[in-house]
Amino acid sequence: MTDPQIEDIYARLDSLTEEVNSLKTQIGVVGTTQYAVVQILDRLERVETTQAQHTQLLAQHTQLLNEILQILRDRNGGSGI
Repeated sequence: MTDPQIEDIYARLDSLTEEVNSLKTQIGVVGTTQYAVVQILDRLERVETTQAQHTQLLAQHTQLLNEILQILRDRNGGSGI
């Protein structure tokens, strides 16, 4: 092989090394992004679960409050509080 051919091979190797490093960086970014999306979805699911629990508790408390108000109305002869 001549010196120009060897230099060409080294130049191509350098170019391939840069491309591989670029791909590694891109893969790292994609992996990080996917992990972040999974974390966000997990947190949203927990928020939805908590919100559903709070809605259920509010409905129960509203029902109890209505029962208490009905008892008070009945004791006051239906005249209100």
